[in-house]
Parts: sequence; structure tokens; C-alpha cells
Amino acid sequence: MEGTRMMAHVSGWLGRPGKGTWHFALLLLCLCLFNPGAAMSQSCVTTPACKPQFKYEGLNGLVTINNCKTTQTSSACAWANVTLQASNFLACRLEDTGPIALCYYSGVPGSPSGTPGCVLSADKKTATCDCYKVSKDNPVGATYSYVDINAILNKAVYLQTVKVCGKDGSKCLNGANVVTNPNTRQAPVCNAIRKKTLFPGADVVSDYTPILIPQKGDTIYQCPTSGAGNIYAGCMTAPCHATDRTDPSTGLPLVSCECPTFDGPNQVGNPLINDVNNCSPDPYVWSSAYKPPTMPTTP
Repeated sequence: MEGTRMMAHVSGWLGRPGKGTWHFALLLLCLCLFNPGAAMSQSCVTTPACKPQFKYEGLNGLVTINNCKTTQTSSACAWANVTLQASNFLACRLEDTGPIALCYYSGVPGSPSGTPGCVLSADKKTATCDCYKVSKDNPVGATYSYVDINAILNKAVYLQTVKVCGKDGSKCLNGANVVTNPNTRQAPVCNAIRKKTLFPGADVVSDYTPILIPQKGDTIYQCPTSGAGNIYAGCMTAPCHATDRTDPSTGLPLVSCECPTFDGPNQVGNPLINDVNNCSPDPYVWSSAYKPPTMPTTP
């Protein structure tokens, strides 16, 4: 009702003789104010290739999955976890957001690195991954987590974040400026993690932190661009639930995350893949990403 009255006033202003074109601009501004979704949708080009084929039990009705073309690569969907430059990694302070899940090392479980497992669903559209729960100073020194702006699964949060931070994330605190400009504003997705609105009902969500690299290592293992070895788990911003289990190698709590899968080229970061030497170790699947730049190093 209030919006209707405002539009009536605007129509009256536009109808007055002698009024300039700035009134038309004002009209557009009012339209955006009363319909912010219309303005934000300009940042979204949808594609049939990014129609979600996966479902989250009890969560899909609360969250519209991002069907925007988030990059101009051949892996354009949010769940492909594509990063093109360091600013794509939006930095969130763990003291503000609370705990997150680290699924970077999920894949084939067991020796020698003792990393957790990630199991494909029967239809191969999702994977259930055990992931480390990381909090401020647990492990010691944990300060930030990083969200790939191109991989935000919640469409509304993605659009809001792009609007504030720019499509590449450069206008917010990110992996490229976190050391030199630590007081840069945090992205809206960080606030969504704090308020648990990224995936209502989830205990934590998955993103990235380099805090375990000294203990677990890091690699860039190229998986094929064709054939049967393309499916990987794109866990960035996936919803996770608490378990009563603790990881014996790190002492960190384990959470269970439901990660969508993507069929395409990728680079696995878990060094265990060098021993397994298999990009498609069915029934397991690697948590992976496509074209990662230099990863953030500030823990």
C-alpha cells in the first residue's frame, strides 16, 4: 500500500509541466527501491545448463539454488566451484561468522594422510562428504575463511553479494587485499553465514581456509577434460550438519556436508590423490574445483 502511494506521487510529479528528465530517473530509482529483486536480477544471466539437478532434503524449499551463469568459462554453474582470480575468494572473519566446514581434503578416506571420505550418491548428482569443522583459533591461528563468489549456491545471497562486491569480488575483503587492507568491508555472504541464512537449517556451511596446509599439504592434480574422470564434488557453500565424530588426525569435529557434483575438468588439492592416482575413484569422489588461482595463504 505504501509503495502504491509513493508511485502515485511519482506519477503526479512526472505529469507536472516543466519537470525535467531527472524525474524519470527518480521513477527508476523508486522502482528499484520497491522491487530490489528486479535490480539485482540484472546481474544474473540464466542458462539451461545450470538448472539444478540436485535436491537438498528439507532445504530446497527454503533456498532458491543459483542458476546464474557465474563465469564465462565452460564450467559456468555455481556448483562447478570456478575461481579466476584471487579477489574471487571473499574473506570472512571467523570471529564474526562462527564455525565453517572445510571440505577441501574430502575424497578417498584413509592413509597415508588420514583425510575424510566423500561418497557419491546413487544418481551421482550429490556427494555426502565428511569435512572438518573449523572455528576461530581451532586449529590455532585460524582467522579467516574464504568464499568463492562464483560458487555461492543461494541465488539471493549471490546476487546481493555481486551487487555489493562486484562480480569479481574486488570491492570487498578478499584473498587479494586481506593483508594490505584488512579493514575493507566484508561481503554480504559473510553476514549470511553468521546469521545462518545461506542455508537455513544447516549447522554450518562449507567454504575454504588454508589453515591445514602445514599439516595436510597441498597440490594441483589435473583431472581430465573428457572421459569418465570428470565428476567431482563442488562443496563451496554447501549445507552441513553436525555429527558426534572427531577426526583422529587433527582432533577437529567432523561435519557431514551434502555437496552437489559437477562433470567437468578440475584440479584436486588433496595430495592423497597422488597416491590414489585416480580422478574418478567411485564410490568416492574428490572435493575439487576448476582453474584455481594462487590460493589465499592468510589463515
